[in-house]
Amino acid sequence: MPPRSEAESSRASFRCSYPGCRATYQRKEHLTRHRARHDDQGKRFSCPHCDSFLRALTISSDLLRRHVQNYHPSQEPPASRAQKACRACHIRKERCDGGSPCDRCQRRSIVCSRTGQATVREEDNPPDTHELFDIVPRWFAQDFIDTYFDEFHPAWPFLHRRTFNVSKEPCILLQSMVMMGLWIKGDRDTAMTFHRKLLSAVQEQKVHHNDNDNHTPWPIATYQGILLQLIFAALVAKQESTLDLNLRCQLPGPQYELLISLVATCRRRGIFSYPNMLMQYDATAPIALIWVGVEEIKRFGLALYKLCRLCGRSDLPPDRHENDRSELLTLADLDFCLPDSDAMWEGAPATMEEARSLAVGQTCRDNRNPDGWISQSSGKLYDAGVRFDWI
Repeated sequence: MPPRSEAESSRASFRCSYPGCRATYQRKEHLTRHRARHDDQGKRFSCPHCDSFLRALTISSDLLRRHVQNYHPSQEPPASRAQKACRACHIRKERCDGGSPCDRCQRRSIVCSRTGQATVREEDNPPDTHELFDIVPRWFAQDFIDTYFDEFHPAWPFLHRRTFNVSKEPCILLQSMVMMGLWIKGDRDTAMTFHRKLLSAVQEQKVHHNDNDNHTPWPIATYQGILLQLIFAALVAKQESTLDLNLRCQLPGPQYELLISLVATCRRRGIFSYPNMLMQYDATAPIALIWVGVEEIKRFGLALYKLCRLCGRSDLPPDRHENDRSELLTLADLDFCLPDSDAMWEGAPATMEEARSLAVGQTCRDNRNPDGWISQSSGKLYDAGVRFDWI
């Protein structure tokens, strides 16, 4: 940059101190660049690919890199692994092959950032919980969902793995599954962050959903997400508090109220009645779709009953515990037969053809006979005069 004129020099604040030089500059870095020219020992960067010479050694490394990029792009060194890796591999700290999409993303069936496609759409997430996917984005959730199905699902098999689709499931369910996967993998702090925010969002909206309109579809995925939050609360409570004499873990008041609210909503809507389950489907619906839907409700009901048997309320005196348990799910609420075999559930017919082939050699339960419903057993297993708490 040439030295400024005398008129301009009056406004300059940086003057060259080299003897005989009257150059002045308004910016210090310009003066530093100028003074390098007076230094006889000042070395210049020479381009290794041509005869160009650049500025002084102390200030020109960025210019040499820019020169090579602009005039000798074929001579640039290969990108580092961190620059080469797609977003998913970079976060996982795994070697990325640099493909578009990369091989690892293809094997996981997730969108690779190297394809140039959007990986997360904010509109996919509700406004009250979308910030949770800033912690673990939707496209990265697959690892934790795999952990959920591998580790948690065998103990609580109320989701249907064959028809589960990450791109179509509601955020409340996906985030709850990611939360459980984080907890199982040992990232307890992040899992607790998910739990607190999701629980707060659920409590604000409550469980009630068109309770007066029995013809609206049941938001079963929402109920499943809430159930996962309550199971998680029970896991935390079991670690942080003592069990009562019935070996139940004690839920904090807000979580217990949410459990009561979920049970009350299911009762009002008649979700656990087999005839009501069938009424959710049109007569022309594929038999495989109906079978999966009915089995899903059955398994959800049994999981909710299991949770009710495991939990008590921490903020109630002992003499109120038994009376309060009448608000929880009982065997008398379950107006359906036991689910069909786990082999059928995990094999899971996704099409009518699969349902027919799977049914060969299989005996399905006769759900139409009320004598086989779980609720019928409550009359034989329960007596108000016997206070022994065993079912």
